[in-house]
Amino acid sequence: MIAFLRFEWQRLFGEKKNLIFLGFIFAFSAYFVWSGLNEYRQFQAEKKIFIRFEKEKTKQIINYMQYGAFGFRLLYETSPLSLFFVNSSVLQDVESNIDSLEAIKVESSFKGKKLFLKRGYFKDFAGILFIFGSIFMLYLGHLSLVSPAYLRFMTGCMSLKKYYCLTTAARLFWLNLFFIMLGLGLFFLLQVGGVVFSGSESTIYYLYLFFLVLLLDFIYLLGQLTTVLVGFRKVFFLWIFIVWFLCIFLLPEINRISVFNKSLALESAEKINLDKFHTLMALEKKFRDYLKINPDTSLNQIRQMQKKFAVQFINNSYLVNTGLETRYLRDVKNVISSHERQSVLFPTTFYYFLTGEISGKGYYGYLDFMDYIIKLRNRFMQYYLKKRYDSNDAMVESFVKGDENIFHSRCRLPETFWIGVFVMALYGIAFFVLAFWRLHRLVYLS
Repeated sequence: MIAFLRFEWQRLFGEKKNLIFLGFIFAFSAYFVWSGLNEYRQFQAEKKIFIRFEKEKTKQIINYMQYGAFGFRLLYETSPLSLFFVNSSVLQDVESNIDSLEAIKVESSFKGKKLFLKRGYFKDFAGILFIFGSIFMLYLGHLSLVSPAYLRFMTGCMSLKKYYCLTTAARLFWLNLFFIMLGLGLFFLLQVGGVVFSGSESTIYYLYLFFLVLLLDFIYLLGQLTTVLVGFRKVFFLWIFIVWFLCIFLLPEINRISVFNKSLALESAEKINLDKFHTLMALEKKFRDYLKINPDTSLNQIRQMQKKFAVQFINNSYLVNTGLETRYLRDVKNVISSHERQSVLFPTTFYYFLTGEISGKGYYGYLDFMDYIIKLRNRFMQYYLKKRYDSNDAMVESFVKGDENIFHSRCRLPETFWIGVFVMALYGIAFFVLAFWRLHRLVYLS
């Protein structure tokens, strides 16, 4: 094995073109990590301005009725681990507004600098390694087996099975070591530069790196299999492009279109807002009808009736509207769960889903955000109605305490992570065995 490791070291790192490609991957990986770090630092600077603006806005509000109409904004913040996955997320720079209106909106701003922040396909560390690492591994998988004639010659020294296994193991050892050192090196370099990762975030990153290395090994074995299936013909470079495009672009795109088609069965979000609006207006109509029947009602009596209707709203209409929103989110979660199960079926489609969730701005991050909005809005409505009808405050007191208007999203691994690893391992073993079976036929039967 030592001899094979030395031999494969020379084959891999003794060729200038391989060193150029590895240098290219290293340089661009470092660049996009640096770019992600700049975005993360920019967000932290803008977050301070956001918090200061919200405090100043509240001080300028005259009364609680106005406060209920304006409300306050809620900002979505991810962990520093997201700087590795800037462009792999589902959500992009989102925020919401908590107020007394019935529509819940999750929006992305395009004002100022954000107008020019167009996301490119390779704008993160995870994308560079996935796109360029995959085509490099396919190519090296092809080069690992020289020709049937050479393999016939080598069988005079050892069995074909032993040569095939040792060559594959030695080559993957050096390639895996490169990608592991690259990933860990950039991760620890960020910590030296002052970025703090929690223990759970570090664990998630290590498991991501583990999955990435296995994914690249899977693609390497696919390259070997493609080579032997086409019988070492020169037309291989056409096939390598077809296989790469199919795995990296086409299958994930089909998976994306599939989940979109499933989402078409969801009820329209605008219809949900309209139903909630009708529920609210029914109570408003009831109040107006009361005033028409009792035109001589004094201002003090009107205020008491407003308070009574507000209590009815919280105990009835508001609960109905919250139920509509909760039921809708449950349907959305079912679509997401179906998408996750479908993504597990092939490693590259699962990689897209995995990086989205690790970024903290994936599908489940959205569900957590919506859940936080609903709970925070429930508390705000209780606070707003109590202050509006029971308080005699000379100045409006802010509902927000501490950083309640900052939603701290968490990076996570999908529940199907280990299933995805297992499925990928099955594919890899199948490719390895099938390639050897085909290789054996080419060497001994051709």
